[in-house]
Amino acid sequence: MFLCLSGLAACASTGQVTHPQGAYRLECAGPVPGLPCERNFTVDRFGRRIEFYLYIPEAAKATPLPLVVFIQGSGCRSLFGKDPKTGQILDFSGHSVIPEALGGRAVTMVVEKPTVKFLDPDAGEAPPPESFSKEHTLERWSEAVVAAVRAARESPVVDGRKVLVVGHSEGGLVASKVAHDLPGVVTHVACAAGGGPTFLFDILSLARSGAYFGEVSDKPQERVRWVLDEWRKIETDPTSTKKHFFGHSYRYWSSFLSSSPMEWLATVDARIYIAQGTEDNAVDPVSADILYADLVVRGKQVVYDRVEGADHSFGFKDNTRQHGWPELHKRIVEWFLGP
Repeated sequence: MFLCLSGLAACASTGQVTHPQGAYRLECAGPVPGLPCERNFTVDRFGRRIEFYLYIPEAAKATPLPLVVFIQGSGCRSLFGKDPKTGQILDFSGHSVIPEALGGRAVTMVVEKPTVKFLDPDAGEAPPPESFSKEHTLERWSEAVVAAVRAARESPVVDGRKVLVVGHSEGGLVASKVAHDLPGVVTHVACAAGGGPTFLFDILSLARSGAYFGEVSDKPQERVRWVLDEWRKIETDPTSTKKHFFGHSYRYWSSFLSSSPMEWLATVDARIYIAQGTEDNAVDPVSADILYADLVVRGKQVVYDRVEGADHSFGFKDNTRQHGWPELHKRIVEWFLGP
């Protein structure tokens, strides 16, 4: 179904564009064995080599197609992994539902986080490597995605006039910032279970409800006080990659907790799609209500897809036959490709 283009002719830019210090140029490495996608590289404004993948439909040979960018949630593993039993290479981020939903009508792009290599495994319960923690801030991760989008728009198979950036969880915040950083390029942005106010709001709310940090205390206010004390520790050493809270370094939290989808989406001209499950135990569903209300009063073009009974990954505990993750992305894709 998907065409993997390789070689100089296929990877050539559609025009001569000058980028500072060679940044944002498209470098094609050819098809990925065992996967229906093409491996690519570019250089971002920090001088880092960014790795990304394009799922290119057969129809793109004749006519350039719109671009859909998927941004994964938290973690430091590769987008892909091997099945331990069969050795088959699998999608480990959930992004494969997008090319399936598109049905050949657009190009799909996914980006590896800086320092993460193809097939790198998950760190499990251990803290992420220090090399990853140094790079994984909101500013530096967003720039990696921005660089990949800019480079992908140089491809002859991409119609850069229509670009959707969709992010899940942590990726929802990143997608919001990328839309802000690429005005006039990102035409549509989707934030799925990505919160609304800062992530600190969600942590405090879920700590108060008992979903988080029940081991700290059986009293809601003591759990809240403990989280605020941890935040103050982060503020005193915001760039530390050695100190950790809740699975991430202080450097991560000082970056991601100090920003929000509300902040970035308030500035964009792109059309906006908010998706939120009502049984989410990682993000308070009220966050999406707050985000939607804020954007509506600002006059933004926004759709709110509030999914009753869905969890953080849009699954349904009481209905395993309902496949919420692919269904959600099909709705997002149809919204993007519609009039």
